[in-house]
Amino acid sequence: MKKYVYVGMAVCASALLAACGDNNEEASGTNNSDVVELSFWASANPDRDDFKLTMDRVEQFNNEHDDIQLNIETTPHADYRTRLNTQAAGGQLPDIFQVWPGTELEPLVDGNAVGSINNILDNWTGNGLLDEEAIADFTFDGETYAIPSVQNPTSFVYYNVDMLNDLGYDEFPTTYDEFKELISDLKEDEVTPIALGNSASWVLQSVYISTIADRFTGNDFIPQVLSGEKSFTDDEFVEALGVIDELVDIGAFNEDLNTIDDNQMIEYFLQERSAMVIDGNWGAISILTNKPEDMNVGIAPFPLGDTATISTVYGNAWSLNADLEGEKREAAETFLQWMFSEDFYQELIGVNRVVAADVEMPGDAELEPLFLDMLELSRQSPPAPVYDAVLPQAVNNVLQNELQAITIGRSTPEEAAQNIQNAVNTQ
Repeated sequence: MKKYVYVGMAVCASALLAACGDNNEEASGTNNSDVVELSFWASANPDRDDFKLTMDRVEQFNNEHDDIQLNIETTPHADYRTRLNTQAAGGQLPDIFQVWPGTELEPLVDGNAVGSINNILDNWTGNGLLDEEAIADFTFDGETYAIPSVQNPTSFVYYNVDMLNDLGYDEFPTTYDEFKELISDLKEDEVTPIALGNSASWVLQSVYISTIADRFTGNDFIPQVLSGEKSFTDDEFVEALGVIDELVDIGAFNEDLNTIDDNQMIEYFLQERSAMVIDGNWGAISILTNKPEDMNVGIAPFPLGDTATISTVYGNAWSLNADLEGEKREAAETFLQWMFSEDFYQELIGVNRVVAADVEMPGDAELEPLFLDMLELSRQSPPAPVYDAVLPQAVNNVLQNELQAITIGRSTPEEAAQNIQNAVNTQ
């Protein structure tokens, strides 16, 4: 998917070897002097159709723009954030790079690592393609620093319809008590109820507790905690942590939950080593791409509480390096405007992504029932904040560590809540 411009190679390889000498320096640069090269980093999920689509689009851009060359470099999803933050600290970011919203982007803004794109923002907001909600978590002090491609509901229960039918479940449980009964029935049938891969520790935070806690605390809890009005040690949050503790205690998960990752947990589910897997909307892509043809997969919200909120955040967003200027900045802006077009958003819908933009459903796309059900659930469910988009990174790191500690018995919900609040108090 990459095509590279090797500056001067063709000239140096020609029969006129003198072209590589000092007397012909001007001539040796003429072939490529009009090409603006840009380095581009992305988080890699090579088995997913949306990632393949994105890479195809970048290749298409290169093919259509002789004067601009994007050199793509991908990093496995589990390692990308670490690499991005490390390189940002050293001031060695590429020209264009994928970012996450809210409190993950804010340090890059504060460190002058990303550049405002307000001068081209009207390309999306002026025609209604993106609304204020879509760019809110990428905007600080009135300046927007990234364009998102997708809307990410982060918490759905995907379940094997036939496995549940065999146990007498014609419908997915609608209450938490019924859900625990299902887990018990699956255990009796010697089936792992829920596949969980939390080796990178973000899954329990983004997929689980962001939704589960909201059912107890409501949407305003995190701002109130950060302002000192509430605390993570409040009963409602401790109760939410207690749900994770209880699920572990009743054997809801595979024993190796902290040594496999989110891709492997999907594999467990597709191999029918578990009856369920809880994941974000991106999980639907992996499931639809890789599931056996005869596998019947259903989708449901996590059954808990009186509300049906689902943690949701806008994502797969790209920023520009703050140091870009002149023709490189102009070329990077050209790419963003070309890439994040109405066509791209419609193509993303065609590979089962919930998009950030307000676009018509593609008329020629054969959309999977699972995806359509997911869209309907997303529309019906009020959004809840995803914790890693609203918590300071240091606090979120403690939260993720404490969630993992609960699963191995090294922390109780009460102890975990106190440790998380301690992290808030030291901010």
